Amino acid sequence: MGALFHRERTGEATEVDVSLLGAGLWAMGQALALSDRLGMPWKPGPADQSMNPLVANYETSDGRWIALTCLQAGVYWGSMCEVIERLDLAVDERFARHADLVANCTPAMHELSAAFAARPLAEWIERLANFTGQWAVVQDSVEVISDPQTVANGYLQECYSAEGTAFRLVAAPVQYNGSPAVPTRAPQFNEHCEEILGEIGLDMDAIIQLKIDGVVA
Repeated sequence: MGALFHRERTGEATEVDVSLLGAGLWAMGQALALSDRLGMPWKPGPADQSMNPLVANYETSDGRWIALTCLQAGVYWGSMCEVIERLDLAVDERFARHADLVANCTPAMHELSAAFAARPLAEWIERLANFTGQWAVVQDSVEVISDPQTVANGYLQECYSAEGTAFRLVAAPVQYNGSPAVPTRAPQFNEHCEEILGEIGLDMDAIIQLKIDGVVA
């Protein structure tokens, strides 16, 4: 809508860029801004319970978490068995098809839990580098601020308080022509009173009288 409005007013087309990461950061904007300010992360939650063993979080040997979101478990099960070096599980009749994985989700999750718990996060990042399924490291709210994708896309932008104190806020997740939106601070109480009243045609004498009468602050 923003791009269409821009074209209607200017006659120029504009590129619109919206990403899941940007939207996720925007949804957690207050928490991330606080984490950035305090340098204190949120903690990842416990492993998800799922009917799909490849849609769950698994803890590594160093207490970190890997999130798997492979909706088509049957498609990616064989590749995952290669990643964890358990090719026997790829031919196990309990996990032969997607329906079998669903029916035997709990034992499949136990196998994956044991495998991921045997190695640290750094090693899993290397092992999963060529995995074709969907996965990510479960980052805390401090780590996501410095994630290469966050930085490269400008998802955090510098902002200043009314006193000039610098802090960072998550930018709106919609970008036009590849440029991140720059957030601005909230106005102070009654900061734009005279400006707004002037825009509707009141002169300074009328504004002063409204203040005297207690109509506006």
